[in-house]
Amino acid sequence: MRKGIVALAVLSAFSGAALAQSSVTLYGIVDVGYQWNEAPTNVGTTAAPRISQESWNAINGGYQSGNRWGLRGSEGLGGGWNAIFTLESGFNIDTGTQGQSSASASGGRLFGRQAYAGLSSGLGTLVAGRLATFSSGTGDFDMFGRVDPFSTGFGLASLGSTFISANSLRVDNALAYRSPKFAGFQAGVGYSTRIDGAETAPQDTNISAFISGLSWELGPFYAVATYDQLNNIGSNPDQKHLQIGGVFTIGPFSINAAYADQSNIAAIERQPQIGSGSFQPLPPGISNYDASAYMIGGAWTLGAFRFMASYQWSDADGKNVRSPTTGAVVNFEPDYSVFGIGATYNLSRRTNLYAGYAFSDADGTLNSDTFDRSQFALGMRHLF
Repeated sequence: MRKGIVALAVLSAFSGAALAQSSVTLYGIVDVGYQWNEAPTNVGTTAAPRISQESWNAINGGYQSGNRWGLRGSEGLGGGWNAIFTLESGFNIDTGTQGQSSASASGGRLFGRQAYAGLSSGLGTLVAGRLATFSSGTGDFDMFGRVDPFSTGFGLASLGSTFISANSLRVDNALAYRSPKFAGFQAGVGYSTRIDGAETAPQDTNISAFISGLSWELGPFYAVATYDQLNNIGSNPDQKHLQIGGVFTIGPFSINAAYADQSNIAAIERQPQIGSGSFQPLPPGISNYDASAYMIGGAWTLGAFRFMASYQWSDADGKNVRSPTTGAVVNFEPDYSVFGIGATYNLSRRTNLYAGYAFSDADGTLNSDTFDRSQFALGMRHLF
């Protein structure tokens, strides 16, 4: 009897230790507010389109931060090793619909923001699943978001308006490794066997991707470089994005700057009204183009207030193309710039109010009537 009591006590102790080393956390962001948008709209018909700058008012969400909820878990395995997972779902608070869609036949995604599992230790973290990249400006493995004064939020003002990878680039079917920090350095590398949807046979019918990042932090200075390569299928050239950025913090002030070299872009990046996509198809006769992107900005924290501003521009390489309708040779150079300002006010540690305004201005061969847009928002964000 005594031996049985002792054995039960030992078993209970081990069970308690195991339970103490395991955890599952529910977390999320709820962001809702008012938006005013002005953007090109077809006020004619399909047969006779007539583009006009039109404005509208809306109750929208996700202006400062995308709405999400998620589950994050960890279990201690001993020897400094942990089993980890994250399942994160995006949603539209104004309609209650899912926040991320899919180009594949499977349709919408239940956990479209992140869905991965893996192992972590003092040697680093190794995971597999659907990931936001090191360059994406979002997610658990992002290295680039802090370069943007707006943390890649605030709608049109986001760095993602001109930096393609920083526009929440995510990849399916990915395996990724992130190192621990050493002397201020941290590195990450990964590979996706198909960036969107399930793999198909043969393997060369899948658009794969290589993702990587390297950051360095020393006192008030943070610097980062990321490189992504989307390996297109057939004769289409691979799309490549190199992003470099830094932040220097001086007391309540920060100075932010970034540069991107982006080649073989297959669409004109833009930020229209929330919910309608982020890219504009290229004109007939153009399959891709190259562009550099630049950003300069800063932030100022004053008590419960934080003020942000940035100016960014996309400088495309011009291309001559023969019009399929007239036969004339025309130049295509989609340059544009974006200016944004914003502010937040903390009501508590987890809740804040925000306001923001931004506009994009067409340049080069882009038509202002079909590309320029403006956006203003007021809202509240709550973290849980």
